[in-house]
Amino acid sequence: MRWGAALWVGGLVGVLVTACGSAALPRATGPDSTGPTVRVLLAGDVMLGRGVARQTAADPAAALVGVGDQVRASDLAIANLESALTRRAHEPASGPQTLEADPASAALLARAGFDALAIANNHAGDAGPDTVTDTVAALDAAGLVTVGGGAGETSAFGARVVDVRGVRVALLAVDTTGRGPRPTATRPGVAWWDEDRVRASVADARARADVVLVGLHGGVEYATAADPYLTRLADQLARWGVDVVWGHGPHVVQPVTTIDPDGDGRRTVVATSLGNLVFDQHLPDTRRGAVLEVLVGRDGVRALRLGDTTIDAGRASFSAWRDPAPLAEAALLGGAWWQLVASTSPAPAVRPDGTTLARLEKQVAPGVLLASSIGDVDGDGAAEVVAAFRRPYRRTAVSTLVPRERLVDRHGRSAHVGVYRLADLSQRWVAGTVIHPVAALATCDGSLAVALSTLEDPSTAVAVGAWRWGGFGFVTYPELTGAGTPACADVDRDGSLDPLVRERTTP
Repeated sequence: MRWGAALWVGGLVGVLVTACGSAALPRATGPDSTGPTVRVLLAGDVMLGRGVARQTAADPAAALVGVGDQVRASDLAIANLESALTRRAHEPASGPQTLEADPASAALLARAGFDALAIANNHAGDAGPDTVTDTVAALDAAGLVTVGGGAGETSAFGARVVDVRGVRVALLAVDTTGRGPRPTATRPGVAWWDEDRVRASVADARARADVVLVGLHGGVEYATAADPYLTRLADQLARWGVDVVWGHGPHVVQPVTTIDPDGDGRRTVVATSLGNLVFDQHLPDTRRGAVLEVLVGRDGVRALRLGDTTIDAGRASFSAWRDPAPLAEAALLGGAWWQLVASTSPAPAVRPDGTTLARLEKQVAPGVLLASSIGDVDGDGAAEVVAAFRRPYRRTAVSTLVPRERLVDRHGRSAHVGVYRLADLSQRWVAGTVIHPVAALATCDGSLAVALSTLEDPSTAVAVGAWRWGGFGFVTYPELTGAGTPACADVDRDGSLDPLVRERTTP
């Protein structure tokens, strides 16, 4: 069962409840609120030559403009560049597929918001090994970082460490197909899967960075199940200390998982294939891709989200961010749901004491109080009490627009949420009627985490959600199906408590 945004019916009136006048607000303190976090976006295969170049000849920027908002919104964005940037003639020995693109395409990648491109793949040397240096030069001229390739073996296997607002992120990329040009000390090429070399590169990256990301190119093409070979390599990389393994090459999207093979509590995100971001292939699954965004800090990956993309006539478009996995803990960050990866301790919940609770029950009388919580729900720096309650239904001009059976339970009561000032329990705001009743809630900074019930069973949650204070009433976000426990935590470490849903159950 999936619901849209909660609907207020019957007018918006204020209600704010407090416990006792000296109640302490929950605060973003402890290990979860120390150190910065940054958002890293990872995409799959980007190919700007062949059919894409023909389809976008009149407007080359159109190839990526449909995903630009999402790419630019991240702090660091990376994709796999499947087309070498060169004007050299394609070498027949490289095979019949000509994927090279104009070196000017590098500017399109920069304009779309990318910061770095992996080039360790089987098409990196389609016009010969010197194609690699052409690509590196084009990317460098556009201000983009090249990962996984260079003028020699040292640069191909070397990690690129980027400092993003105080978080050092190391980037590595490896070709596992065995068909990319192999570098020597003096010949250009791309990194390939050699266990000893890759392990040494990861160890160096781990010593120099807070977070380590490794791109793997390869796997069975067009298989939508997680690639077993790349999964095995990801397990090795996780044991060596890699935080994100980001795969590309199968040209279709495969599942994203998190693993902790060494049991150290620091989970590794594994995406064996994010499919095509932009390409000219025509099988249905090759025209769909995914972007993976991870929220990282100095202690690793804290949260992730996955977004869907589509390709039409050589143009990539963003569709939507997916909901977190059904049983995963989730947090609302920046107006969107993220799936938690790291263990996150919620802020201590503050509930009304006995005296305040008794006063609150009188305030909502003749209604029945179901749940209450204390916090700075309107973001003004002072504590409020938020209460969920049922009271005898009152017909209003607005409520007549909704069928009575959607608003009134078998006891003739409708559901409401109110916000009250803590000091004197005076009403700040109250919802006329809530179509999706609140069974439990946690008051965060300027927001609520809620568990929602049905009208007929107020004690059983069937969905969870988050509401943000909008100045007079709440802005609601899409609910997630299944029960869960509302809580608050500073997941993104900005000093403000975010809505959190823990202990989720199957819908």
